[in-house]
Amino acid sequence: IFLIFANLIPLAGVLFSDWNLGDVMVLFWAESAVIGFYNVLKLFVVSKFGALFAAPFFIGHYGGFMAGHFLFIYYMFVRGFESSISQEGPVLTSLANLFGPLRWALLALFISHGISFVVNFLGRKEYIGMTTQKLMSDPYQRIILMHVTIIFGGWLVMLLKAPILALALLILLKTGADLSAHQKQHATPQKA
Repeated sequence: IFLIFANLIPLAGVLFSDWNLGDVMVLFWAESAVIGFYNVLKLFVVSKFGALFAAPFFIGHYGGFMAGHFLFIYYMFVRGFESSISQEGPVLTSLANLFGPLRWALLALFISHGISFVVNFLGRKEYIGMTTQKLMSDPYQRIILMHVTIIFGGWLVMLLKAPILALALLILLKTGADLSAHQKQHATPQKA
């Protein structure tokens, strides 16, 4: 329920706060970072001291993937290919302007994934039988599905040139993909 609620916050942003395609794409990108954060916590639960080696490798690899995806989103949906670099301000100011309006939605996504971590991974003991290798690869399956959904959805928004309706459709598509992935991931507890 909280997953659906957290995913519908962008819809409220589009309808009531004039969020644009770039805002929605950056928010969905940031959710990948949240998933990575909780995956590092999972590594420490499962791998214990082994996470001292596995976590930095995961952060570096996953971080590189995230950086590449952010550049794509930034130049495709936020900045646009036609705008010039001279129009941009200092980096920290630009990032604050980009992420500031999204802070409550980011907080909701962080809480949603935190609830899933506590309830499912710890509470339902999904860590039992989990391996470091599986944790190192698991986030990519969900992230790739989400990224494909939002990228093609973003192109659809640009093609339709009907921002509010197309953004609402993008948010609903992403919510459906996210819910489906969440249900598959937590369908049955891991067995030892």
